[in-house]
Amino acid sequence: MFDYFYDQHPNYQEPTLTKRRFAASTWENLVAGWSASPHFTVTQIGQTTEARPIHEVSFGSGPIPVIAWSQMHGDEATATMALADIFRFLSLDSKESIEIREKLHQKISLYVIPRLNADGAARWTRETALGIDMNRDAQAQNSVEARLLSSWADSKKPLFAFNLHDQNRLYSVGDSAHQTHIAFLATAGDEAGTWTPSRTRAAQLANRLTRFTQRYLPNKVAKWTDEFNARAFGDTFQSRGYGLLLVEAGGAGWDLEKQSLRRMNAAILLDALVSIADETYVAESTDLYANLETNERQIFDIKIKQAPLDTAGKYRADIGINLVETALPSDEIAYSWRIEEIGDLSYMHTLHPLDGSNWKLAAGQDVSLGAEISSLIFTENNSIAFDLSTFTAKIK
Repeated sequence: MFDYFYDQHPNYQEPTLTKRRFAASTWENLVAGWSASPHFTVTQIGQTTEARPIHEVSFGSGPIPVIAWSQMHGDEATATMALADIFRFLSLDSKESIEIREKLHQKISLYVIPRLNADGAARWTRETALGIDMNRDAQAQNSVEARLLSSWADSKKPLFAFNLHDQNRLYSVGDSAHQTHIAFLATAGDEAGTWTPSRTRAAQLANRLTRFTQRYLPNKVAKWTDEFNARAFGDTFQSRGYGLLLVEAGGAGWDLEKQSLRRMNAAILLDALVSIADETYVAESTDLYANLETNERQIFDIKIKQAPLDTAGKYRADIGINLVETALPSDEIAYSWRIEEIGDLSYMHTLHPLDGSNWKLAAGQDVSLGAEISSLIFTENNSIAFDLSTFTAKIK
């Protein structure tokens, strides 16, 4: 089914969502549409610190309870877009979608919080309005959103739980130059990393999803390290037996709005739901998942080898430059560049390797560690050899 869901995505992609960050009015219209649909039940189950509503969208009446939530971190919305796509798929009236919808409706009961940290989403920040990282609040539950998530999950007693995130776009697959597009984790539920029934079935499902995603994204799929962290909801829910699977959308080259990863997320989640309904995951081993490389931080956006640090050319070193995103009041995201590191960067990979050994720093330009820049020009033989604005122009 994975191939079908991936191939058909353009036919069920929610057209009102074209960017990761979108206006509150857009979200309200989506919730209103799901509320009016005969296929879903939409319930306001609480509100955020700043009194923004938190909604549950439920589907199905089957005996297998499944939960999922997105935007626990407010600036991580790739899965939110994918969930909107999935709700649209479950509303279609094509022969294939009707058959799948009826099967899922009979076999599973799906409960989704598609936007948990609405305050963070409004600010485009990771944390809640109180400045709390909710995914480190599973035990203390200092935030109202953490308390809601914990009690909500306990009320469902799910066989599977999907913790949906975005991760830094410059994570690499192990110590390689490959940018992690998708990462999985069947979290540990205790310090010993015990392979409980809950964790095992999450890993079996991850194994299936790894097989399909690797076909589309060779060398671009990784897993998180599984050290137990009691403060994290993934680990906490695994300890409660909830079959927790973490799914993270990383980076995808210049697709900064992550539309390709949105498509992959939609296929991953729909295929997972069908596999749970059919119980095909039970036949899976965990070998593919277990052998995934772990996420590492081994990539710069741009690395310039032996670049000049001054206009006289007296000093040279490697320069690592990364994109920086800034939330604007207009529900948009602005991009700039930051010089992240200067020195011997031979240990790091890059998406864009350049050799500045013969370059000169153009007049009026400055290379300073930590500087956020919009312009940087190097020349060679009195001609421009590197102009940072060329890379800026690729941002969509």
